[in-house]
Amino acid sequence: MKCFSLIVLCLVNFCFGQIKQLSMLPPYDCSLKKVMAIIGKPAILLSPDNNNSLQPIINEYCGVLGNNCIKRTVSEMHDTDYSKSLFIVGEISKIKNWSRFNLPVKKTAHGFEINNKQFVNSADGFAFIDSDHIVVSGNSLQALKDVQLAFTGGYDIEILEKGKITFFGNYQSGKFDWYNLQNLKTANYYQRRSASFSTVYVSKTLHDSIDFNKTETGLKKYSTQFLSIYKIPEPTKKIDWFIHSNIQEYGMMSGMFGLICPGNNSAGFSIRGEIHTNGFDIALVKHEYSHYLFDNSISQQNNPAFFIEGCVEYVTDLNDTSLYKKRLAIAKKYRDTINYIDLIINNKNFYGQYSDANYSVCGVFVKYILDNFGVDTFKKYCLATNKNAAVKELFKTDFTELLNDYKLWLDTQ
Repeated sequence: MKCFSLIVLCLVNFCFGQIKQLSMLPPYDCSLKKVMAIIGKPAILLSPDNNNSLQPIINEYCGVLGNNCIKRTVSEMHDTDYSKSLFIVGEISKIKNWSRFNLPVKKTAHGFEINNKQFVNSADGFAFIDSDHIVVSGNSLQALKDVQLAFTGGYDIEILEKGKITFFGNYQSGKFDWYNLQNLKTANYYQRRSASFSTVYVSKTLHDSIDFNKTETGLKKYSTQFLSIYKIPEPTKKIDWFIHSNIQEYGMMSGMFGLICPGNNSAGFSIRGEIHTNGFDIALVKHEYSHYLFDNSISQQNNPAFFIEGCVEYVTDLNDTSLYKKRLAIAKKYRDTINYIDLIINNKNFYGQYSDANYSVCGVFVKYILDNFGVDTFKKYCLATNKNAAVKELFKTDFTELLNDYKLWLDTQ
Protein backbone atom coordinates (compact mmCIF):
# COMPACT_ATOMS: atom_id res chain seq x y z
CA MET A 1 0.00 0.00 0.00
CA LYS A 2 1.17 3.50 -0.83
CA CYS A 3 2.42 4.54 2.59
CA PHE A 4 4.60 1.50 3.12
CA SER A 5 6.53 -0.90 0.93
CA LEU A 6 7.35 -4.56 1.35
CA ILE A 7 6.76 -5.57 4.96
CA VAL A 8 8.15 -8.74 6.41
CA LEU A 9 6.00 -9.56 9.39
CA CYS A 10 8.13 -10.24 12.44
CA LEU A 11 7.91 -13.32 14.59
CA VAL A 12 5.61 -12.99 17.55
CA ASN A 13 8.37 -13.36 20.14
CA PHE A 14 9.94 -10.15 18.91
CA CYS A 15 6.78 -8.12 18.48
CA PHE A 16 5.19 -5.64 20.81
CA GLY A 17 1.75 -6.30 22.29
CA GLN A 18 0.22 -8.98 24.46
CA ILE A 19 -1.37 -11.80 22.48
CA LYS A 20 -4.37 -13.56 23.98
CA GLN A 21 -3.96 -17.27 23.29
CA LEU A 22 -7.07 -18.67 21.62
CA SER A 23 -6.91 -21.74 23.86
CA MET A 24 -7.75 -19.46 26.81
CA LEU A 25 -11.05 -18.33 25.30
CA PRO A 26 -14.36 -19.92 26.37
CA PRO A 27 -14.96 -23.17 24.47
CA TYR A 28 -17.28 -23.10 21.48
CA ASP A 29 -19.76 -25.98 21.20
CA CYS A 30 -19.50 -27.20 17.62
CA SER A 31 -22.17 -29.83 18.28
CA LEU A 32 -24.70 -27.09 19.15
CA LYS A 33 -26.23 -29.29 21.84
CA LYS A 34 -28.37 -26.53 23.35
CA VAL A 35 -29.71 -25.46 19.98
CA MET A 36 -30.54 -29.01 18.99
CA ALA A 37 -32.23 -29.66 22.34
CA ILE A 38 -34.68 -26.82 21.68
CA ILE A 39 -35.37 -27.27 17.97
CA GLY A 40 -35.70 -31.02 18.42
CA LYS A 41 -38.92 -30.73 20.44
CA PRO A 42 -42.03 -28.52 20.47
CA ALA A 43 -41.01 -24.94 21.25
CA ILE A 44 -42.94 -21.69 21.52
CA LEU A 45 -41.71 -19.06 19.08
CA LEU A 46 -42.54 -15.97 21.09
CA SER A 47 -42.69 -12.44 19.68
CA PRO A 48 -44.20 -9.07 20.69
CA ASP A 49 -47.90 -8.42 20.08
CA ASN A 50 -47.16 -5.99 17.25
CA ASN A 51 -44.80 -8.09 15.17
CA ASN A 52 -45.54 -7.26 11.53
CA SER A 53 -41.99 -6.06 10.91
CA LEU A 54 -40.67 -9.33 12.37
CA GLN A 55 -42.61 -11.67 10.11
CA PRO A 56 -39.71 -12.57 7.78
CA ILE A 57 -37.52 -13.46 10.78
CA ILE A 58 -40.35 -15.30 12.54
CA ASN A 59 -41.11 -17.31 9.40
CA GLU A 60 -37.44 -18.18 8.94
CA TYR A 61 -37.04 -19.42 12.52
CA CYS A 62 -40.36 -21.26 12.38
CA GLY A 63 -39.05 -23.00 9.29
CA VAL A 64 -36.05 -24.18 11.32
CA LEU A 65 -38.35 -25.53 14.04
CA GLY A 66 -40.61 -27.17 11.45
CA ASN A 67 -43.52 -29.06 12.97
CA ASN A 68 -42.22 -28.17 16.44
CA CYS A 69 -42.98 -24.47 15.90
CA ILE A 70 -45.73 -23.03 18.12
CA LYS A 71 -46.24 -19.35 17.36
CA ARG A 72 -47.28 -17.10 20.25
CA THR A 73 -47.36 -13.41 20.92
CA VAL A 74 -46.81 -12.13 24.46
CA SER A 75 -50.54 -11.57 25.07
CA GLU A 76 -51.26 -15.17 23.99
CA MET A 77 -48.98 -16.70 26.61
CA HIS A 78 -50.48 -18.83 29.40
CA ASP A 79 -48.93 -19.17 32.84
CA THR A 80 -47.77 -22.69 32.07
CA ASP A 81 -46.07 -21.56 28.84
CA TYR A 82 -43.27 -19.77 30.67
CA SER A 83 -41.84 -23.08 31.84
CA LYS A 84 -41.73 -24.55 28.30
CA SER A 85 -39.02 -24.33 25.68
CA LEU A 86 -39.06 -20.77 24.33
CA PHE A 87 -37.58 -19.17 21.24
CA ILE A 88 -37.93 -15.44 21.93
CA VAL A 89 -37.56 -12.98 19.05
CA GLY A 90 -38.19 -9.24 19.25
CA GLU A 91 -37.04 -5.84 20.44
CA ILE A 92 -36.56 -6.13 24.18
CA SER A 93 -38.59 -2.99 24.92
CA LYS A 94 -41.64 -4.61 23.30
CA ILE A 95 -41.45 -7.94 25.15
CA LYS A 96 -43.62 -7.73 28.25
CA ASN A 97 -43.26 -9.86 31.38
CA TRP A 98 -39.53 -10.14 30.82
CA SER A 99 -38.80 -11.12 34.41
CA ARG A 100 -40.94 -14.24 34.04
CA PHE A 101 -38.39 -15.79 31.68
CA ASN A 102 -35.78 -15.98 34.50
CA LEU A 103 -32.91 -15.09 32.20
CA PRO A 104 -29.45 -13.76 33.21
CA VAL A 105 -30.23 -10.71 31.07
CA LYS A 106 -31.90 -7.76 32.76
CA LYS A 107 -34.32 -5.50 30.92
CA THR A 108 -33.74 -1.82 31.70
CA ALA A 109 -35.58 1.39 30.92
CA HIS A 110 -33.35 2.13 27.93
CA GLY A 111 -32.01 -1.24 26.89
CA PHE A 112 -30.58 -4.29 28.67
CA GLU A 113 -27.96 -5.21 31.24
CA ILE A 114 -25.61 -8.22 31.29
CA ASN A 115 -22.82 -8.86 33.81
CA ASN A 116 -23.70 -5.48 35.39
CA LYS A 117 -22.90 -3.72 32.10
CA GLN A 118 -25.53 -1.50 30.49
CA PHE A 119 -26.26 -1.63 26.75
CA VAL A 120 -28.40 1.34 25.74
CA ASN A 121 -27.33 2.16 22.16
CA SER A 122 -29.98 1.58 19.49
CA ALA A 123 -27.50 -0.68 17.65
CA ASP A 124 -26.95 -2.92 20.72
CA GLY A 125 -28.36 -6.44 20.66
CA PHE A 126 -27.74 -9.94 21.96
CA ALA A 127 -28.34 -13.63 21.35
CA PHE A 128 -28.63 -15.91 24.37
CA ILE A 129 -29.12 -19.65 24.66
CA ASP A 130 -29.52 -22.17 27.47
CA SER A 131 -31.21 -25.57 27.67
CA ASP A 132 -34.71 -24.03 27.59
CA HIS A 133 -34.35 -20.68 25.82
CA ILE A 134 -33.08 -19.09 22.67
CA VAL A 135 -33.34 -15.29 22.70
CA VAL A 136 -32.58 -13.02 19.74
CA SER A 137 -33.20 -9.45 20.82
CA GLY A 138 -31.92 -5.90 20.86
CA ASN A 139 -32.71 -2.23 21.28
CA SER A 140 -34.05 -1.77 17.74
CA LEU A 141 -35.28 -3.78 14.79
CA GLN A 142 -31.97 -3.21 12.98
CA ALA A 143 -30.02 -4.41 16.02
CA LEU A 144 -32.18 -7.53 16.11
CA LYS A 145 -31.53 -8.21 12.41
CA ASP A 146 -27.79 -7.75 12.94
CA VAL A 147 -27.87 -10.15 15.89
CA GLN A 148 -29.75 -12.68 13.80
CA LEU A 149 -26.89 -12.66 11.29
CA ALA A 150 -24.28 -12.91 14.06
CA PHE A 151 -25.97 -15.69 16.06
CA THR A 152 -24.10 -18.99 15.71
CA GLY A 153 -25.39 -20.99 18.69
CA GLY A 154 -22.16 -22.40 20.08
CA TYR A 155 -21.74 -19.73 22.75
CA ASP A 156 -24.26 -18.95 25.49
CA ILE A 157 -24.05 -15.22 24.78
CA GLU A 158 -23.10 -13.05 21.83
CA ILE A 159 -23.48 -9.27 22.12
CA LEU A 160 -23.43 -6.61 19.45
CA GLU A 161 -22.40 -3.22 20.81
CA LYS A 162 -22.99 -0.31 18.43
CA GLY A 163 -23.37 -2.80 15.59
CA LYS A 164 -20.12 -4.68 16.25
CA ILE A 165 -19.75 -8.08 17.90
CA THR A 166 -18.12 -7.37 21.24
CA PHE A 167 -18.71 -9.78 24.11
CA PHE A 168 -19.05 -13.53 23.70
CA GLY A 169 -18.78 -16.46 26.09
CA ASN A 170 -20.56 -18.96 28.32
CA TYR A 171 -22.61 -18.77 31.49
CA GLN A 172 -21.19 -20.28 34.66
CA SER A 173 -21.22 -19.63 38.41
CA GLY A 174 -23.96 -17.01 38.14
CA LYS A 175 -22.30 -14.84 35.48
CA PHE A 176 -20.96 -14.88 31.94
CA ASP A 177 -17.34 -15.80 31.35
CA TRP A 178 -16.91 -13.50 28.38
CA TYR A 179 -14.29 -11.78 26.26
CA ASN A 180 -14.40 -8.61 24.21
CA LEU A 181 -13.78 -9.45 20.56
CA GLN A 182 -12.79 -5.89 19.63
CA ASN A 183 -10.13 -5.83 22.36
CA LEU A 184 -8.82 -9.20 21.17
CA LYS A 185 -8.43 -7.79 17.67
CA THR A 186 -6.41 -4.87 19.01
CA ALA A 187 -4.13 -7.16 21.03
CA ASN A 188 -3.60 -9.85 18.41
CA TYR A 189 -3.21 -7.84 15.21
CA TYR A 190 -0.99 -5.12 13.80
CA GLN A 191 -2.77 -2.19 12.23
CA ARG A 192 -1.56 -0.93 8.85
CA ARG A 193 -2.73 2.09 6.89
CA SER A 194 -3.99 1.61 3.37
CA ALA A 195 -5.40 3.52 0.43
CA SER A 196 -8.03 0.85 -0.35
CA PHE A 197 -8.99 -0.10 3.21
CA SER A 198 -9.88 1.80 6.34
CA THR A 199 -7.36 -0.33 8.25
CA VAL A 200 -5.53 -3.56 7.49
CA TYR A 201 -5.23 -5.85 10.52
CA VAL A 202 -2.43 -8.40 10.20
CA SER A 203 -2.20 -11.31 12.65
CA LYS A 204 0.87 -11.20 14.86
CA THR A 205 1.25 -14.94 14.29
CA LEU A 206 1.41 -14.62 10.50
CA HIS A 207 4.97 -15.26 9.36
CA ASP A 208 4.49 -14.64 5.64
CA SER A 209 5.86 -11.63 3.80
CA ILE A 210 3.36 -9.51 1.91
CA ASP A 211 4.15 -6.97 -0.79
CA PHE A 212 1.43 -4.47 0.04
CA ASN A 213 2.51 -2.08 -2.73
CA LYS A 214 1.86 -4.79 -5.31
CA THR A 215 -1.42 -5.70 -3.63
CA GLU A 216 -2.56 -2.09 -3.65
CA THR A 217 -1.71 -1.61 -7.32
CA GLY A 218 -3.46 -4.81 -8.39
CA LEU A 219 -6.53 -4.12 -6.26
CA LYS A 220 -6.90 -0.59 -7.58
CA LYS A 221 -6.75 -1.76 -11.19
CA TYR A 222 -9.27 -4.51 -10.49
CA SER A 223 -11.63 -2.14 -8.65
CA THR A 224 -11.64 0.29 -11.57
CA GLN A 225 -12.63 -2.55 -13.89
CA PHE A 226 -15.33 -3.89 -11.56
CA LEU A 227 -16.94 -0.49 -10.93
CA SER A 228 -16.92 0.26 -14.66
CA ILE A 229 -18.60 -3.02 -15.60
CA TYR A 230 -21.49 -2.53 -13.19
CA LYS A 231 -21.68 1.26 -13.50
CA ILE A 232 -21.56 1.80 -9.77
CA PRO A 233 -19.71 4.47 -7.74
CA GLU A 234 -16.76 3.77 -5.53
CA PRO A 235 -17.90 3.53 -1.88
CA THR A 236 -17.13 6.58 0.24
CA LYS A 237 -16.80 4.51 3.42
CA LYS A 238 -13.87 2.12 3.38
CA ILE A 239 -13.83 -1.40 4.75
CA ASP A 240 -11.40 -3.10 7.17
CA TRP A 241 -9.35 -6.13 6.13
CA PHE A 242 -8.27 -8.82 8.60
CA ILE A 243 -5.51 -11.21 7.54
CA HIS A 244 -5.58 -14.31 9.77
CA SER A 245 -2.85 -16.91 10.04
CA ASN A 246 -5.01 -19.99 10.74
CA ILE A 247 -8.58 -21.24 10.86
CA GLN A 248 -8.91 -20.65 14.61
CA GLU A 249 -8.11 -16.96 14.25
CA TYR A 250 -10.26 -16.76 11.13
CA GLY A 251 -13.35 -18.03 12.93
CA MET A 252 -12.83 -16.52 16.37
CA MET A 253 -11.68 -13.03 15.42
CA SER A 254 -14.29 -12.59 12.71
CA GLY A 255 -17.12 -13.46 15.08
CA MET A 256 -18.16 -16.28 12.74
CA PHE A 257 -17.25 -18.73 15.47
CA GLY A 258 -18.64 -21.80 13.74
CA LEU A 259 -15.90 -21.55 11.14
CA ILE A 260 -13.48 -23.11 13.62
CA CYS A 261 -15.48 -26.34 13.62
CA PRO A 262 -14.44 -29.44 11.63
CA GLY A 263 -15.65 -29.60 8.05
CA ASN A 264 -15.37 -25.89 7.32
CA ASN A 265 -13.61 -25.03 4.07
CA SER A 266 -14.25 -21.30 3.95
CA ALA A 267 -11.27 -19.09 3.15
CA GLY A 268 -12.74 -15.60 3.11
CA PHE A 269 -15.88 -13.51 3.48
CA SER A 270 -17.12 -9.93 3.72
CA ILE A 271 -19.49 -8.96 6.54
CA ARG A 272 -20.33 -6.04 8.85
CA GLY A 273 -17.84 -3.66 7.23
CA GLU A 274 -14.97 -6.15 7.40
CA ILE A 275 -13.19 -8.50 5.02
CA HIS A 276 -11.67 -11.61 6.61
CA THR A 277 -9.23 -13.94 4.87
CA ASN A 278 -7.53 -17.06 6.16
CA GLY A 279 -4.02 -16.26 4.97
CA PHE A 280 -3.10 -14.03 2.07
CA ASP A 281 -4.16 -14.67 -1.51
CA ILE A 282 -4.67 -11.82 -3.96
CA ALA A 283 -7.43 -13.62 -5.87
CA LEU A 284 -9.32 -14.19 -2.62
CA VAL A 285 -8.89 -10.55 -1.60
CA LYS A 286 -10.23 -9.38 -4.96
CA HIS A 287 -13.25 -11.65 -4.60
CA GLU A 288 -14.17 -10.35 -1.15
CA TYR A 289 -13.39 -6.75 -2.13
CA SER A 290 -15.85 -7.16 -5.01
CA HIS A 291 -18.64 -7.85 -2.53
CA TYR A 292 -17.79 -4.65 -0.70
CA LEU A 293 -17.92 -2.69 -3.99
CA PHE A 294 -21.15 -4.23 -5.32
CA ASP A 295 -23.09 -4.47 -2.06
CA ASN A 296 -22.45 -0.80 -1.33
CA SER A 297 -24.74 0.11 -4.25
CA ILE A 298 -26.86 -3.04 -4.60
CA SER A 299 -28.14 -4.21 -1.22
CA GLN A 300 -27.96 -7.90 -0.38
CA GLN A 301 -31.37 -7.74 1.29
CA ASN A 302 -33.30 -9.10 -1.71
CA ASN A 303 -30.38 -10.29 -3.81
CA PRO A 304 -30.05 -14.10 -3.96
CA ALA A 305 -26.64 -15.60 -3.23
CA PHE A 306 -26.64 -16.89 -6.82
CA PHE A 307 -26.26 -13.27 -8.00
CA ILE A 308 -24.29 -11.98 -5.01
CA GLU A 309 -21.60 -14.45 -5.99
CA GLY A 310 -22.42 -14.45 -9.69
CA CYS A 311 -21.65 -10.77 -10.19
CA VAL A 312 -18.14 -11.43 -8.82
CA GLU A 313 -17.52 -14.68 -10.69
CA TYR A 314 -18.54 -13.03 -13.96
CA VAL A 315 -15.62 -10.60 -13.65
CA THR A 316 -13.32 -13.43 -12.56
CA ASP A 317 -14.31 -15.31 -15.73
CA LEU A 318 -13.64 -12.23 -17.85
CA ASN A 319 -10.09 -12.09 -16.53
CA ASP A 320 -9.41 -15.82 -16.92
CA THR A 321 -10.61 -17.25 -20.23
CA SER A 322 -9.30 -20.72 -19.38
CA LEU A 323 -11.35 -20.78 -16.19
CA TYR A 324 -14.42 -19.51 -18.05
CA LYS A 325 -14.19 -22.38 -20.55
CA LYS A 326 -14.13 -24.89 -17.71
CA ARG A 327 -17.07 -23.21 -16.01
CA LEU A 328 -19.01 -23.06 -19.25
CA ALA A 329 -18.58 -26.81 -19.59
CA ILE A 330 -19.89 -27.27 -16.04
CA ALA A 331 -22.87 -24.98 -16.75
CA LYS A 332 -23.74 -27.12 -19.77
CA LYS A 333 -23.32 -30.31 -17.77
CA TYR A 334 -25.75 -29.16 -15.07
CA ARG A 335 -28.10 -27.15 -17.29
CA ASP A 336 -31.08 -29.45 -16.64
CA THR A 337 -30.33 -30.61 -13.10
CA ILE A 338 -29.66 -27.38 -11.20
CA ASN A 339 -32.68 -26.09 -9.26
CA TYR A 340 -32.76 -22.55 -10.63
CA ILE A 341 -36.05 -21.78 -8.86
CA ASP A 342 -34.52 -22.43 -5.45
CA LEU A 343 -31.28 -20.62 -6.29
CA ILE A 344 -32.81 -17.50 -7.86
CA ILE A 345 -36.47 -17.18 -6.90
CA ASN A 346 -36.28 -18.69 -3.39
CA ASN A 347 -32.63 -17.83 -2.59
CA LYS A 348 -31.96 -21.30 -1.19
CA ASN A 349 -29.16 -23.88 -1.17
CA PHE A 350 -26.40 -21.94 -2.92
CA TYR A 351 -23.81 -22.72 -0.24
CA GLY A 352 -24.96 -26.28 0.32
CA GLN A 353 -23.90 -29.61 -1.10
CA TYR A 354 -23.51 -28.35 -4.67
CA SER A 355 -21.76 -25.06 -3.92
CA ASP A 356 -18.78 -25.85 -6.18
CA ALA A 357 -21.05 -26.27 -9.19
CA ASN A 358 -23.12 -23.25 -8.19
CA TYR A 359 -20.02 -21.05 -8.07
CA SER A 360 -19.12 -22.17 -11.57
CA VAL A 361 -22.60 -21.67 -13.02
CA CYS A 362 -23.59 -18.37 -11.38
CA GLY A 363 -21.02 -16.28 -13.28
CA VAL A 364 -22.08 -17.88 -16.57
CA PHE A 365 -25.72 -17.10 -15.83
CA VAL A 366 -24.87 -13.49 -15.00
CA LYS A 367 -23.05 -13.24 -18.35
CA TYR A 368 -26.26 -14.43 -20.04
CA ILE A 369 -28.29 -11.72 -18.26
CA LEU A 370 -25.77 -8.97 -19.03
CA ASP A 371 -25.36 -10.02 -22.68
CA ASN A 372 -29.10 -10.15 -23.32
CA PHE A 373 -30.66 -7.57 -21.00
CA GLY A 374 -27.89 -5.21 -19.94
CA VAL A 375 -26.31 -4.24 -16.66
CA ASP A 376 -29.05 -1.81 -15.56
CA THR A 377 -31.73 -4.50 -15.86
CA PHE A 378 -29.52 -6.94 -13.96
CA LYS A 379 -29.08 -4.48 -11.08
CA LYS A 380 -32.82 -3.77 -10.94
CA TYR A 381 -33.51 -7.49 -10.75
CA CYS A 382 -30.99 -7.90 -7.90
CA LEU A 383 -32.89 -5.23 -5.96
CA ALA A 384 -36.38 -6.54 -6.72
CA THR A 385 -38.35 -7.86 -3.75
CA ASN A 386 -40.55 -10.27 -5.71
CA LYS A 387 -38.21 -12.14 -8.03
CA ASN A 388 -41.00 -13.92 -9.92
CA ALA A 389 -42.89 -10.72 -10.68
CA ALA A 390 -39.65 -8.96 -11.59
CA VAL A 391 -38.92 -11.55 -14.30
CA LYS A 392 -42.08 -10.50 -16.12
CA GLU A 393 -41.54 -6.80 -15.50
CA LEU A 394 -37.86 -6.60 -16.43
CA PHE A 395 -37.26 -9.53 -18.78
CA LYS A 396 -40.73 -9.48 -20.42
CA THR A 397 -41.19 -13.23 -20.01
CA ASP A 398 -41.87 -15.81 -17.33
CA PHE A 399 -39.20 -17.71 -15.43
CA THR A 400 -39.64 -20.97 -17.36
CA GLU A 401 -39.15 -19.22 -20.68
CA LEU A 402 -36.18 -17.29 -19.29
CA LEU A 403 -34.51 -20.58 -18.36
CA ASN A 404 -35.26 -22.06 -21.77
CA ASP A 405 -33.69 -19.03 -23.43
CA TYR A 406 -30.66 -19.32 -21.15
CA LYS A 407 -30.19 -22.95 -22.16
CA LEU A 408 -30.43 -22.06 -25.85
CA TRP A 409 -27.88 -19.31 -25.24
CA LEU A 410 -25.58 -21.88 -23.60
CA ASP A 411 -25.59 -23.91 -26.82
CA THR A 412 -24.18 -20.94 -28.70
CA GLN A 413 -21.28 -20.37 -26.34
